[in-house]
Amino acid sequence: MAHPVNIIGIVGAGTMGRGIAHLIARSGIRAILHDTQEGMAAKAKATILAEIDLRIARGKSTEGERDACAGNIVIAETLNDLAPAQLVVEAIIETLEAKAALFQSLEAICTPDCLLATNTSSLSIDAIARSIRDPKRFAGLHFFNPAPLMKLVEVVAGSQTETDVTTKLSDLVVRLGKTPVEVRDSPGFLVNRCARPFYGEALQLLEDRIADAITIDACIKSSGGFPLGPFELIDLVGADINLAATKSVWEGFERSPRFKPSPLLEDMKAEGRLGRKTGNGFFTYPRQDNVLSGESHISTVEALKRQLETRTGVAVHLSDGRTAHELGTANHQPTIVLDRQIGNWRGPVTLAFAQYELREADIHSIALQAKALGVELHEIADTPGLIFLRVAAMLINEAAFAFEQGLSTTTGIDTALKLGLNFRHGPHEMLDTLGLPVVSNTLERCGQIHPSGRYDPCPALTRFAEDKTTQN
Repeated sequence: MAHPVNIIGIVGAGTMGRGIAHLIARSGIRAILHDTQEGMAAKAKATILAEIDLRIARGKSTEGERDACAGNIVIAETLNDLAPAQLVVEAIIETLEAKAALFQSLEAICTPDCLLATNTSSLSIDAIARSIRDPKRFAGLHFFNPAPLMKLVEVVAGSQTETDVTTKLSDLVVRLGKTPVEVRDSPGFLVNRCARPFYGEALQLLEDRIADAITIDACIKSSGGFPLGPFELIDLVGADINLAATKSVWEGFERSPRFKPSPLLEDMKAEGRLGRKTGNGFFTYPRQDNVLSGESHISTVEALKRQLETRTGVAVHLSDGRTAHELGTANHQPTIVLDRQIGNWRGPVTLAFAQYELREADIHSIALQAKALGVELHEIADTPGLIFLRVAAMLINEAAFAFEQGLSTTTGIDTALKLGLNFRHGPHEMLDTLGLPVVSNTLERCGQIHPSGRYDPCPALTRFAEDKTTQN
């Protein structure tokens, strides 16, 4: 396996297979594209070239990319045409039976040293590998959609995958201009698994009637610097797709309460409110998304806290998991709790808060002072961790579970979530900023409200916080 991979077969010419073929071909590598549906592979190649033509017209691509893709994409009429491949990547229907049958056929066609990889996002690598004679050369190569644009590729090792196979695949990913993160086989791998709390905890907040979807999205985007809120993302991907991914991880972890699917998504699927593709989901479309960009040099939330403490007789706290009622009754004074903020972003800040025994006049005065600092305050039901901190705590906790199970290092986890989900900060970076006591307190107090085990802290949370590993 000393020689680099220069001929790659792709089976499946749908959205993912087409994107993978485009990425490979523009990188100067021969891509042999096959689909069982007659004419599908040729149509995919024509679509790739047409898309490049549009990008050329907009000044976003070059004739060189078009020529490379036109010359490097070879249409395979049958699976037998994949015999010269040094690697075959599968991107077909997401069922174990179909993938197992395909790889059994490929083993009979390809050379013994040809690597075999699946682009599955939800099925077990080991489960697929059990269908073939030589699982040592089999791994997951999980591209994200759209493959030519997304920077991350998860290289997933099964229990029998040889180390030099994952090394060779990671080297290939770098040649393709992408960032590989090596991951062990586990339900949802790394990104899809660790992303579940981003959606799941926002859905729980909505179920608990803490705030509406617009407020939850706005607060999470503003406090965490996320380009899109969880409900916007669900609408973008599709409520049915998000629900299926959640169910897959939930079943893979023996129905752990951490991943329990939300009945809200079940209802939306039943009603056909799937998001953008149906014109109606959590929001109605067309809809303009408020995308945050850039950083400022002033910590808006800290500045607001200082100003309110100076100009009012109200106790002001940044959320640490304790509710406004808990803090106010302990200190015997009117109290507000402000949500946390990671990073400092240009533009208006949307911030959740809860209060204990404030007069209407005090709330009005505080809102005006906040507005003068560019902060739009949203009063919500008094709840541990409020909105952003509660979601962040669950993201961090799930990342700690992934770390404990050896899926990747702290750096690998942060890289995967930042590149795979466009997060500004990875979970370990969030934990560094928020601090372990704040995260632990939030999980503990949320667990008192929902004692299902959903908020049980990872036993390795402290070790995750202290880990300084720099290698993926």
